[in-house]
Amino acid sequence: MLETTHHTDDGPRLDDLIDRDERLFVERQPASAALARRAARSLAGGVTSSWQIHRPQVVWGDRGKGSRIWDVDGNEYVDLHGGYGVMLVGHAHPAIVEAVSARIARGSHFAQPTEDAAAVSEELARRFGLPLWRFANSGTEATMDAVHLMRAISGRRKILKIEGAYHGHHDSVMVAVYNGLDELGPPDRPASERSGAGIPREITDLTVVAPYNDLETLEAIVTSHEDDLAGVIVEPVMMNAGIIPPADGYLQGLRDVTRRRGLLLAFDEVKTGLTVSPGGATQRYGVTPDIVCLGKALGGGVAISAVGGTEEVMGHIVDGTYDQVGTFNGNPLAVAGSGC
Repeated sequence: MLETTHHTDDGPRLDDLIDRDERLFVERQPASAALARRAARSLAGGVTSSWQIHRPQVVWGDRGKGSRIWDVDGNEYVDLHGGYGVMLVGHAHPAIVEAVSARIARGSHFAQPTEDAAAVSEELARRFGLPLWRFANSGTEATMDAVHLMRAISGRRKILKIEGAYHGHHDSVMVAVYNGLDELGPPDRPASERSGAGIPREITDLTVVAPYNDLETLEAIVTSHEDDLAGVIVEPVMMNAGIIPPADGYLQGLRDVTRRRGLLLAFDEVKTGLTVSPGGATQRYGVTPDIVCLGKALGGGVAISAVGGTEEVMGHIVDGTYDQVGTFNGNPLAVAGSGC
């Protein structure tokens, strides 16, 4: 008979292993450690984004090529992170290096459009089946524009988002993202709790929350708010909690619900666009929303995002109902990288 031994003291042993590996990690990164000490004097938290703060210390990058990166100490890594999904084509891809290098030699910013902007928007229209596009500089800006458009067009205050979905860090969507169990609310009425500091309750109350992959509950929630609901924003493949594909018929059902209720539908494809398929989840699942938001992989490592929409939706930008603006929108370096 096989005897099974149950260990009850693995916690301390695990802590010892973590401590040992963290010491080894830091020992082979003296240059990163020195930079961390230097940066702590001028960069808040010693980093350029709060998401970069982690144990045992920040890895300071130096260069990358293809699927590999090197830190300032010369340590080589296989990059399984891809800069939060930005580096879909790998680091220092020759086509992007050539395009951006050629462009910067001719000027990096004019606050005027360049030919590459037209070429990239034409390709996005072909891939996503939405005719008109505008550029911005981050996924957060793209989803912010989508929310503003839905409200400007409808004249209504509220939007609906999916519980647990992350759409950037502007006020309207930092709701029900990373929250404790005591803040979630019942399954059929998720709570509109803020997921960050500095966000007034008056704003989070305007964001209605529904569970993912549950059309029946979503429609019931829409019904209770429809007189003041502008639209729905959703990740067609939810990625804030792993990778959760839409259930069969969910996206088409969502499209049907929003049309039936007179609501606008925005797909946040900042993560799925260009990765799920060349035309994102919109192409992959054959469901076209009113608005698509893109970012991350679009620029091949150069900061850019885009918002695309139907003629009716984007016509409100054309006629000035909504001013979609930004000094760096359509920046020549960004659209040159995107054109690859």
